[in-house]
Amino acid sequence: MRTEKARIGVRGSGASLIVTLAALVVLLPISLASLAWSAPHPALPVLIGLALGFAALHGASLLSVRRPVVGFLVASTVMLLLVLIPAAREASAVMHPSAVAYLLCLAQVAARERARLSVVALGVGLAGAGIIALAEPTFGSAAGVDVALLRLGAFLGLAASATAAWACGLLVRSATSRAEERTAVRVRQAIADERMRISGELHDVVAHAMTVMIAQSEVARALVRERPEVSESALGVVVDTGRDALRGMRAIVAAEGDAPKQPLPTADSLAELVDAVRSPACAARLVETGGRRALAPASALALHRAVREGLTNAMRHALPPVRVEVRLSWSEEQVVAEVEDDGGSGRSGSDLGTGTGLVSLGERIRLAGGSLTSGAVAAGHGSSSSAGSGSPGWLLRAELPVLPEQAEGTARSFAGRSADEEEGA
Repeated sequence: MRTEKARIGVRGSGASLIVTLAALVVLLPISLASLAWSAPHPALPVLIGLALGFAALHGASLLSVRRPVVGFLVASTVMLLLVLIPAAREASAVMHPSAVAYLLCLAQVAARERARLSVVALGVGLAGAGIIALAEPTFGSAAGVDVALLRLGAFLGLAASATAAWACGLLVRSATSRAEERTAVRVRQAIADERMRISGELHDVVAHAMTVMIAQSEVARALVRERPEVSESALGVVVDTGRDALRGMRAIVAAEGDAPKQPLPTADSLAELVDAVRSPACAARLVETGGRRALAPASALALHRAVREGLTNAMRHALPPVRVEVRLSWSEEQVVAEVEDDGGSGRSGSDLGTGTGLVSLGERIRLAGGSLTSGAVAAGHGSSSSAGSGSPGWLLRAELPVLPEQAEGTARSFAGRSADEEEGA
C-alpha cells in the first residue's frame, strides 16, 4: 500500500512540476519583455534586480513542488520585497505575469500540507493582497476615480485570486486523498482475497489429510494385535499422508520463489486419493466410464479437489463401517464426478469441519466453468449403499467441462512440461 501511495505522490508531483515549468517558460519571458517595454523605462540595475526577483519567484515555485512550506516562505519574502522596495514598487513589479508563481506556491501548500498550515498560508496571501492594494501606485494614480474604491476593488480581485489558488490546491488534495483511499481499498481487498485463498487451500490440504490420518490411526489401534500387518499398513498411510500434507502446506505458505514444484493433478491422481482412504473401516472404490478427455488446468484441479472433499466428508460424517464409491463419467462435453457414501452405521455428528469446504469448492468449480451439487440420498440409492443399513447416505456431484479435441494436444504438452519440471526440481 505504501508503494501505491508513493506512486500516486510521484504522479502528483510530476503534474505540479510540469505546470511550474510551463509557468517558468511562458511567464518569465513575458514579464521581462513587459519590463523592457514599460514606460518609463527602468534603469538597467533596476531591470536586472527585477529580473532576478522574477527568477527567484519561479525558483520558489519549483522548490515548492518538493518543499511546499519553504517554497511558499521564499515566494512570500520575494513578493514583500517587490512591494516595499521603492524602485520595484514604481515599476509595479508585483503586477507582472511572473507574480502568478506566488499563487502556485500557495496552491502547493493547500494541496500537500496540513489544514492548519494551509489556512495560515491563505491568511498570508490575503494579507499580501491587502499590502499590494495599499502600496501599489497604479491603484492611486487613476484620474477621476475614487482611489479608496479602486484600492478596495484591487484588494478583492487579488484576494479572490489567492483564494482561487488555495481552493485549487484543496481540490488537488481531495483528488489525491480519494485516489489513495481507492488504492487502500484495492489493497485491503487483495489482502482479504489472498487470505481467503490461503484459508481455502489450507482447508483442502489439512482437512483431508487429518481426516485420513485419524481414520487410519483408529484402524491401526483397533487391529494392532489381531491383524498387525493391516495395522502396519494403516500406519504407513498415516505417515505418507502427513508428509504429503506438510509438503502441501509448505507450498501454500512459502514464498513463490521458494515454493516446491508440484505436478498438476490428473485423473490418475484420483486413484491415489481413493487408495489413501481405503481401510477395513472404509471400503472405497473408483469406477470410471467413458473415454478420458483432456482437462484445462483449472478443471483438473477442481476435479481433484471435489473428489478429495467428497471422500473427506464421507469419512468425517459417517460412522464405520462405511462404503464410498467414486464415479467418473466422461463424455464429449464434460466429466461428471460423483462421490457417494452409504451413510455407514449412522451419522457421526462430527464437529471437526468448518462448514466452508463446500462453499469454497463450489466457487472453485464455478470459476472453472462447472457446477456442484450435494445432498443426502436415500438408503440403497446407489451401488455404494449397503443393503439394510437404513442410514441415509450423501452424494456429491461435480460437473466440469472438458477441452475440445483441438486443444487436447496443447493440454498434453502443458502436462508434459509440468512433469519435466517436477523431475528436474
